[in-house]
Amino acid sequence: MSVVAHPYYPQDSNLVGYVANDWAVGPIFGVFGASIVAVVAGTRMVTKAVTPGLQRRDQLLVIWFMLSGAIHLFIEGYFSYNHRRMPQMQDYLGQGWKEYSKSDSRYMTAEPFVVCMETVTAFAWGPLCFLTAWLIWADSAWRHPVQALVSSGQFYGDFLYFATNTLDYAYNGVAYSRPEALYYWGYFVGINGFWIVIPSYCIYSSMKETVGAFRELRQLKGLRKGSAKADGSSKRLY
Repeated sequence: MSVVAHPYYPQDSNLVGYVANDWAVGPIFGVFGASIVAVVAGTRMVTKAVTPGLQRRDQLLVIWFMLSGAIHLFIEGYFSYNHRRMPQMQDYLGQGWKEYSKSDSRYMTAEPFVVCMETVTAFAWGPLCFLTAWLIWADSAWRHPVQALVSSGQFYGDFLYFATNTLDYAYNGVAYSRPEALYYWGYFVGINGFWIVIPSYCIYSSMKETVGAFRELRQLKGLRKGSAKADGSSKRLY
């Protein structure tokens, strides 16, 4: 069986039913960029209306979790649902994934790790990102446990995503990205790097808040014990 010509690496990958994109790169990224702007602007407007006194750091984190939730649930969820027929998909999201897959062709071949990782990301971390944003708005005591959980999941999934790609090349000589710098450094590293850097900060922030809360609790318990001992001593004097 002859392999259909395609722009992906490895070049001998058999992409059954592959159809070339008819959208240019500019419009694909234009729609994606406009969608990001819409989510960011809408979230910022709602945040100012609902919680005008929210710290700037938390305002940015609300935007981050709303944006992450939208990307996870709708874009990565699209891949999870359509992973068996990605080479032939010609709607907007399908062509967007085919453009991105020039940096990682595993999305075109329904590679098991990528399918599993994206499914968990879409349907677990996606909704939990929206929940985290709401918990920040509500100043909930659950904010930091959930934020740490979601961010740890994002970091872990992204780390394995990078690691499996890199080790496949190091051990087996298999390159999933086209050789042009745009695809590996721009798409693969540049886009996914956000889910290493920002979740790392969120994990650190939640750990710091948790440690601070337990430290204050211990100090409070110490004060209560000291007060109880003082009361007992004074009673014995009488």
